[in-house]
Amino acid sequence: MATPHPLSRELQSIESPVTKGVRLVSHSLCWKGTKLIYRRYTIALCDILGFSDLVRSYPLDVVVDKVLAWFRQALQISINKNGWPETVPTFDNIDKNSSVGLAWFSDTILLFTREDTDECLRELLQTVEWLLFATINTPTTRIRAGIAYGDAFIDQKNAMYVGEPIIDAYLLEKQQQWSGAALTKSASERVPELARKGGIPEWPILPYNVPLKNNKTFFTLAVNWTCGIHDQLPFYWLGKNEEPTSEDWLSRPSVCEKWQNTRQFHLDVCDQCREIWGIWGHHTGF
Repeated sequence: MATPHPLSRELQSIESPVTKGVRLVSHSLCWKGTKLIYRRYTIALCDILGFSDLVRSYPLDVVVDKVLAWFRQALQISINKNGWPETVPTFDNIDKNSSVGLAWFSDTILLFTREDTDECLRELLQTVEWLLFATINTPTTRIRAGIAYGDAFIDQKNAMYVGEPIIDAYLLEKQQQWSGAALTKSASERVPELARKGGIPEWPILPYNVPLKNNKTFFTLAVNWTCGIHDQLPFYWLGKNEEPTSEDWLSRPSVCEKWQNTRQFHLDVCDQCREIWGIWGHHTGF
């Protein structure tokens, strides 16, 4: 009888990332001869909210040629920070940043640090900040992200992305009840200690009670997307409607709650609008 591969038992425990109670082998895997190779990454897993409803509600050419084309432009400026592209960029043109890598699966965008350095981590957090800010006033492309840190195996050429931080980022992303981004404990601890209290422009994070589903909260570091220049309070519920109607709350309570929590975050932490509108929130630091 053939001897089982030494990892066969562990590999049997892997489930699809979309299943409940997901588990993964303890280390991400790559073999070079007989040597196991993996390294540490910070992962940001971003989801376009309401994408399934969007695909079901509009012709496919509208989704691809309008909505996702615009999103690719937003992703280009968020990753490369070199001005809004005049034309829709190709994936290769987007994925040129020396600090942050990119993968895209339908409505899920995976960003990762190319090296485990403070510079790459800062660039990744800024990318999530820019993408949140760029999409916050476009209801069809608002995003939510979980950010985690740990051992992973990433091979862009062969489209292989394996590791616990990918799972951790996915699980945290799904738990949140807003359009925003939160860091797991592992990712928070990877941030330089001086940056963890917020207030450093180069590090767009701050401690916050992140809203979760079922009226729960999670006190952790969140990405502060409110630093982008704006002179009016974002953001309307839909079109010119400032607030969800009572009918909206009855038909789409979860969507309304996400919108409400996102708006509250802005009111709590946005220094610009405090100065312009005299609004003060209740942000609490460590």
